[in-house]
Amino acid sequence: MNGYKAPDIRSGHGVCREVRNIPGRVLAVSMDIPWELFQKHCSWTPDHVYMVPDMDLETVEQAEKTLPPCDTVVGIGGGSSCDMAKYIAWKRGCRMVLIPTIISVDAPLTNTIAVRVDKKVTYIGNIFPEELLVDYSLIQEAPPELNRAGACDIASIHTGLYDWRLTHEDTGERYDAAIAAEARECLAELDRNAEEVYQVTPKGIDTIVDLYRREVRFCAIFGNSRPEEGSEHLVAYNIEHITRRHFLHGDLVAFGLFAMTRLQQHEHEWMVSLMRRCGLRYLCPDASRDELRQALLTLKSFKDSAGLFYSIVDKIPITQEFVEDTLAALNCQK
Repeated sequence: MNGYKAPDIRSGHGVCREVRNIPGRVLAVSMDIPWELFQKHCSWTPDHVYMVPDMDLETVEQAEKTLPPCDTVVGIGGGSSCDMAKYIAWKRGCRMVLIPTIISVDAPLTNTIAVRVDKKVTYIGNIFPEELLVDYSLIQEAPPELNRAGACDIASIHTGLYDWRLTHEDTGERYDAAIAAEARECLAELDRNAEEVYQVTPKGIDTIVDLYRREVRFCAIFGNSRPEEGSEHLVAYNIEHITRRHFLHGDLVAFGLFAMTRLQQHEHEWMVSLMRRCGLRYLCPDASRDELRQALLTLKSFKDSAGLFYSIVDKIPITQEFVEDTLAALNCQK
């Protein structure tokens, strides 16, 4: 199972205060906004606090080398804070506790660490988080649209499974029907709890966190992210590649879902309905229409040059007509 370890997840209102009971030398890793929010819910002074400036590989390596020794590292915040804590724990072999203040990405559950090399995201390391404190009150402080964005990496199972099956049929790539069934059930669970996710209720928070846990587990069993990552993620990666800007991951993947379900001709209307009900921003408001157009038109060449996986993009050409029709359909959603 590639070393997978099921995390101990403790959730509830006020559970972040359990951090006060951690013995030994404690290093807290956070950023300005999440640290300020955390202090509102839990007045706590660890031995050392490190504010993450960025996740450039050089920054991450230097921080780990120069920060003081610790028995436990506590990551408080979103993806960057959790990934920095994961890197330190991975390098030092120390205990790690993660306290997500937002659930927009699955970093608190995954074993890899997202760093940037030449402005491009690269995944390194191998450490499965074992202790999570999921404080409803703390997470609900974040803007709701950011928490809703967490549904994107579960919704992507829809296009991911289609691309995976297509690849198996066209190229003979390994396929696991049992894993696919597990992934499909996660998608159904998201569908059943879409309103809770949209409202960011305790049940909605638990739903996203548990679906992340299940997704990480079955991907670890299979050996890669094929069951949940398909052509929709290629779209997201290409937008970042073209613009060299940072976006909310959920916005990019949601636009990818909008476009690729049309290319796949695979339950597009249902996916749009699911994204609406979860509050995913598939209009991708921080990208221009020209940038979205460029991302679709160059998707195949980007995928080929980057050596990324086979998908519907290799099967059906993305024409100018398809792109204009897709953007017109997107404009009708406003």
